[in-house]
Amino acid sequence: MQNSPRAKKAAKTKAKKKRAKIDLTAIDAKRAKAYGEMENSVCDLARAADVAMKLFDDDALFLFAVGQLDFMVQRFRDRHYAEEFPGDN
Repeated sequence: MQNSPRAKKAAKTKAKKKRAKIDLTAIDAKRAKAYGEMENSVCDLARAADVAMKLFDDDALFLFAVGQLDFMVQRFRDRHYAEEFPGDN
């Protein structure tokens, strides 16, 4: 009787019910801290994008500003890419 389909199904159901509880408060606190640490960088990126847009008519300065913005964005990505929160990005 142990190998019956009904017994197997009951064992699978019981195994599914034993999943670990997730501490959502700890996850939220960790994310809030991460977002707080990003705030200054995001403000800097917004300011650099604004400068680039204001320099649109001057080709040389515009290219320089966009190059600097690209550098800042890549640095931001390297520092703050959400590897700790996979599947939720």
